[in-house]
Amino acid sequence: MPLKLLISLIFLILPFIFYAEETKQENEGIPTKVETKDEKEEKKLGIIAFPIVFYSSDTNFGFGASAVLHKEHYKDDYVSKSNSLAFVFFYTLRNQLLNANVGNLYWDNANWHWKSRLTFKKYPTDFYGIGNDTKPSDHEVFEPFTFKFENSINRRVWRSFYAGISLSQGYHMLVKSKKEGLAQSYFEKHRKEGFISGIGLRLSYDSTDDSFFPTTGSFAEVVYQYHPFWLGSQYSFSRVFIDGRTFVKIPIPKFESVLGFQLMFEGIHGNAPLSFLPTIGDKDMMRGYVGDRFRDNYMLAAQTEWRFPIYWRFGGTLFFAAGKVQHNFTDFIFQDIKYGGGFGIRVQLAKKKKINLRFDMGFTPEGYKFYFNLLEAF
Repeated sequence: MPLKLLISLIFLILPFIFYAEETKQENEGIPTKVETKDEKEEKKLGIIAFPIVFYSSDTNFGFGASAVLHKEHYKDDYVSKSNSLAFVFFYTLRNQLLNANVGNLYWDNANWHWKSRLTFKKYPTDFYGIGNDTKPSDHEVFEPFTFKFENSINRRVWRSFYAGISLSQGYHMLVKSKKEGLAQSYFEKHRKEGFISGIGLRLSYDSTDDSFFPTTGSFAEVVYQYHPFWLGSQYSFSRVFIDGRTFVKIPIPKFESVLGFQLMFEGIHGNAPLSFLPTIGDKDMMRGYVGDRFRDNYMLAAQTEWRFPIYWRFGGTLFFAAGKVQHNFTDFIFQDIKYGGGFGIRVQLAKKKKINLRFDMGFTPEGYKFYFNLLEAF
């Protein structure tokens, strides 16, 4: 099929779209930096790769591999940027298959930024219905296949502030659902499969001191995407996504720790695929709930995390999160809020870049969940 051929070609080409020639033009209003010989020597390509074996109640046993390629690119008074390519692939005994590839490329003294994300996901998913008051007893499983290819080109317009445009394309298909179940009832009124194509705007601000383990600074991102029929999309909907983070270093002698805060909002208006609706409950936000436990048109959530050293390359975290989903934007946001918290262990794989393996245990009123992953939750 043409779709399979296209997917295969993109998958083969993506790992090689990683290097671009750096220009040396000066940009008025943005400070440039003349590098010394020693500083150039430090800019070496780093590779972290390892097999993955894990278990959780959401996935059963899982097997795969993960790798991160990184290279420091540019640093001045306002930004610290690294070129990177992250790859994750795993398969679980629940027949869940996921491949995600994320690339970040900076050039012209970090004045330009290209971000790309390619995802394949055939993933039997727990489903409890639509809304913030669904019950655990309503549990069923539906299986979607999703392919997404997202790209954005961003220009630094002032200090740590970037603005750009984004393009996303993909394909969504319902593979299987419970007969006469909640998901099947939803798909009786909505498309079961089709192409998705969208264009949008992206605004971002990033003054954090590290791409992988920030200790100071702030990050904010606002994304608006529109998926119209005239762009080839068989689903017509718009999406707004807002992500704000800030990090504060606690300068205790010999015990320097970090407090992180994150606020996230996502809203969908129109006829979006079921698997595109905002959710709470996953490895990064609202840890402790089953993946995608609550799902609806709008989501608002916040979390805080304390990250501290333990010994050698080992560190620890304590985290707490609260949030909810709602059907209408005007619903009262402080009613029926979900919450959870927990703790984690970090193992530092790359000392200079602070690339960590993380092991988290999250607790909620509905139980607890265990998570194993690469890099921080936020």
